[in-house]
Amino acid sequence: MMLFFKLINSSFKRNLKVYIPYLISMTMLVAINYIFKAVEINRSLKDLPSAAVTKALMQTGSTFIILVTLAFMIYVNRFLWQQRQQEMGLYSMLGMTRRNLQVLTVIEKCYLLVISLFLGILFGVIFDRLAFLGFAHLLQIEHLSQPWIERGAVINTIVIIGGFFLILMIIDLIKLFRLNPNELWHPQQTKIAHHGKLFTFAGLLGVAVLAYAYYLTITVKPRISALTTFMTAVFLVVIGTYLIFIAGSIIVLKLLQKNKGYYYRPRHFIAVSGMLQRMEQNGASLATICLLCSSVLVILFTSLTMYAGINDTVNSFAPCDLTIITSQKLTAQQESTINSVAKKHHAHLNKPVSFTTSAPQYGYWENNRFINQGNLEKMTNQTTNTVITMSTATYNRIADKHIKLAANKALIYSPAKEHHGALQIGSQKYQATPIHNFNYYFNPSHAIYSPIFIITNKLPANTATINFTGINYHLNGSKKAHLNFENDLQSQLHLPNQAYSSRTNLRSQLTSLYGGIVFLGILISFALGITTTVVIYFKQITEGYEDQYRFKTMQQVGLSEKETTKSIHGQVLMVFMLPVVGAIINLCFAIPAIRQILIQFNFYNVRLMAIIAVSITLVLLCLYFAIYGFTTRMYRKIVEQG
Repeated sequence: MMLFFKLINSSFKRNLKVYIPYLISMTMLVAINYIFKAVEINRSLKDLPSAAVTKALMQTGSTFIILVTLAFMIYVNRFLWQQRQQEMGLYSMLGMTRRNLQVLTVIEKCYLLVISLFLGILFGVIFDRLAFLGFAHLLQIEHLSQPWIERGAVINTIVIIGGFFLILMIIDLIKLFRLNPNELWHPQQTKIAHHGKLFTFAGLLGVAVLAYAYYLTITVKPRISALTTFMTAVFLVVIGTYLIFIAGSIIVLKLLQKNKGYYYRPRHFIAVSGMLQRMEQNGASLATICLLCSSVLVILFTSLTMYAGINDTVNSFAPCDLTIITSQKLTAQQESTINSVAKKHHAHLNKPVSFTTSAPQYGYWENNRFINQGNLEKMTNQTTNTVITMSTATYNRIADKHIKLAANKALIYSPAKEHHGALQIGSQKYQATPIHNFNYYFNPSHAIYSPIFIITNKLPANTATINFTGINYHLNGSKKAHLNFENDLQSQLHLPNQAYSSRTNLRSQLTSLYGGIVFLGILISFALGITTTVVIYFKQITEGYEDQYRFKTMQQVGLSEKETTKSIHGQVLMVFMLPVVGAIINLCFAIPAIRQILIQFNFYNVRLMAIIAVSITLVLLCLYFAIYGFTTRMYRKIVEQG
């Protein structure tokens, strides 16, 4: 048995450049798994109003991280098997039986399991408190407690990671059982691929699938089916990306080969032939890197945009500290109740703003015509907007304007999508002029459909109306004092949630929800970033060993060492850049769909979205090039050793 441990230790020392990155990555992934489990079972979170939502978010994130960890372990295990295949063959030639090799494999997996779990849980416990403080800060919640060690989280993490290592162990044992010593010593050489019509069809299909996915993202409407459409597009992007990287790129390079005037030039010949070989060997890996980078960008973009836009969303739902929407004006009894509750909580009320508008009409646009479907009960999958009409007199009073409109003229405020010119709303036709600012924009019933306000000389005949009452107040005290006042007032007025909006309550609820999403997004992005880095690192090592032979061959045919190095490194950089370029393109096409989904949350700030998109893209590029610099050093060492 001591011999087995010596062989394992010797193998670890010889392959430090493989095992150290693997163990670092596993340590981080185990730590992230532990943190998710620790937050998920935290007792103090169960007392929060948003406990159910927070728990659901953490469970979703935990499940996703578990799947990422499993996929990562399977990928790296395949790489480790390829690296150790000849070594195991040598042991076999020296007299080890298949059973001895299986024992060696079991010991190796136990080594990796123990080290990964020990370091992962250790760092998980250390950084769990930091992560929990960040989580509490995002949710803007005080007095949350977190024990130093969550025993339940430790047990769950050990069971999950231990189970995954057991799966990998079984896979390796099956491989050993099937292979004979000769196959271990002489691993299969890479065969020259022969691409037929089916391969060409796959490449063209990839282009078509990706084009259709992009078409879905840029044409999606802010309907109830928007999220389903977006998820369909994501699924198609995954398929299209793999087909394009594996087959589409080969088709393009083959076409360049057939162009003799282009191909048979020294510079183009080396570049095209080298790229062809690289894409044939690494197409799937590059597609994986592209999709991982795309996931990081989309997750961070969506979560950060939602969190940064909380104030915009709150303003859209409730333009005043307290917003009350009723079918009639407030009665004297209700006004008296408001004053008495305010006095009870020592809140100083400003003069209320009250006005009447038409009841919201739900429908959708066909070019410049709004198809009126009626009230909320009559909405369908086509519904995208509500239209609310306000008289010019009311608008002038609340906006302090002096606007006069002809009978067929109108002003229109449409923050989601600008409408202007000749418009038809129901049976009414208007020549509409857009306005770009309306302080009393509100969303009745908190519907997911973006309201559009039409200002005309008078309200349409035979139209139901609603009354808006907005009250701002001042109250010295904590957020809890504000919440107590707002909740008590709603209770005393006997108003349902659809008729009553309070800014502190809305901000608190959105902060709890979006803060959890940001926390989820950051940890998931960190896990995906680790996975991406290791995939890139092992891809560079693999290419380094493959390029040792190519490096010699190119020098033997007359190229100088400088020319050879420049050619190979140029190809490496080009191949390295393809995934991140693809990821940025995917993000650009994802943004229109994400915007349509966020419109349903009453978020319209396109400028903020652009700032966040550019910022995270620049950060990703900086990190990506840092990874390139680090992994290329290892690549050069391997090539130069050849």
